[in-house]
Amino acid sequence: MRRVVFLLPLLFAGCSCQPDRSPTETPAGTAATDPAATSAEPAPAQGEGLAAMAPPVLSAVAPDAPSETITVRNYIYALLGSDRKSSDAFWSGGHTSARPDDAVLRSIPQLRNLRVDTDIPIARDTAQPSRLREVPVRIRAITAEGTFHYTGWYRLQPRQDGSGWEILSASLQPALD
Repeated sequence: MRRVVFLLPLLFAGCSCQPDRSPTETPAGTAATDPAATSAEPAPAQGEGLAAMAPPVLSAVAPDAPSETITVRNYIYALLGSDRKSSDAFWSGGHTSARPDDAVLRSIPQLRNLRVDTDIPIARDTAQPSRLREVPVRIRAITAEGTFHYTGWYRLQPRQDGSGWEILSASLQPALD
């Protein structure tokens, strides 16, 4: 047992605790063979290169594209207009089915006011970056007949060209106050 205790410090004494040399460093008295080391520009100090690099942003769409929540809000507000083609353009393929998933919202007569509250989008797949996002919504619609509340979600996927998000499906249910 004592032999093990005495051998343990010898093992650690033999390990090198010196950092590895970077490719541009050379031992004293030797010439640098790396062309980057002989250039007129000074080499960055160790660690500066990592600080200067920005971490990659993981997004399935273009960086300047509207977020998932903005896309859902823009779609719902487009429903206020009489032109259904502009609101249908937010859906996958540029149109909805014969009976859209949010038909209850699309069929509200004499809509006077609309309030949309969205929550943080939820990833519904394991891809990195996520290619299927769900945006929870709460909607208050004021009509001539009264106030109606709906809760649910919109699922979005990236457009084919990656320019933004498009609605894949939706689920809205009437809610009580």
